[in-house]
Amino acid sequence: MNKDLRIFITGATGFIGSFLLSELIAQGYSNITVLARPTSNLGLLRDKDIKIILADVTDKASLDNIEGGYDIVFHCAGFVNDGNEKVLGDVNIRGTENICRWALKQRIKKFIYLSSVAVNSGNTTLPLTEDKPYKATNKYGLSKLEAEKAAVGFRGAGLPMAILRPCMVYGPGEPHMLPLLARLLKWKLLLLPNRGEAKLHLVSVRNVAACLVHLMENDRATGEIFHIADNEVLDVAEIFGIFAKAMDARMPLLLSYPLTRLFTLIPVAGRRIEFLCKDRVYSLKHLKNNLNFNPPYSAFFELAESVKQFGNNT
Repeated sequence: MNKDLRIFITGATGFIGSFLLSELIAQGYSNITVLARPTSNLGLLRDKDIKIILADVTDKASLDNIEGGYDIVFHCAGFVNDGNEKVLGDVNIRGTENICRWALKQRIKKFIYLSSVAVNSGNTTLPLTEDKPYKATNKYGLSKLEAEKAAVGFRGAGLPMAILRPCMVYGPGEPHMLPLLARLLKWKLLLLPNRGEAKLHLVSVRNVAACLVHLMENDRATGEIFHIADNEVLDVAEIFGIFAKAMDARMPLLLSYPLTRLFTLIPVAGRRIEFLCKDRVYSLKHLKNNLNFNPPYSAFFELAESVKQFGNNT
């Protein structure tokens, strides 16, 4: 693969985008430009030999001012807070439309869009495959669903595109769920419903980053949609057992099935408990069979590494 490819990344200051940037640099790619909002924290980018352009995917005019000439675009910018429907629409839907429109105009050779399994996770047949119909279960999923539909529309208009759908992503520095779960675990406030037996298929951020680079390097990825998850399908008790050992914390209490049913009746908390009761398993056959990609990082090691920072200091 030509290491001089001109690469453009949105969302490089975010969780997944920052790991993608590090993976590209580690693999020898050096001609990298990142798009960042003027309000973004650029501290992590300043020590890297990259070009930074200040613009915003939600501002079509700011994109129009960016000169082209790029070979690859990774669109990783996104918003995940389910409580802010307006920003979900602005960033995930209209932001995706804007960057796709710009990329099509610039005749980008390959556009790689970071979507989410949330676009069809409402389907109940497991393992979940890429060909299941769109069916979201929350506002975030609906925004990614509409964004992916928009991206597919631009693909049909001639934008060469590969789409990657990660499941729930974890790793060092994950800003959303891990800090809360680690504190609950450390403070002995975490209960695992249904004895922790539900399957919770996750993906290390490093596996996502490695897969994104693989999609860039493999021509067979163009025009396709792929799920990405860890190789290992673990149950909830196994995952929190790994967390507890890495943090030197006590294993959470395993709730029986009858007690779980009672706890799910509690307002608000009941919905959180129900989340850990549902099996979530994703098929990697399409990715492995068609692109010969096998997630390189073990869930057992990656899960432990992701929570070590929360050890005795939490």
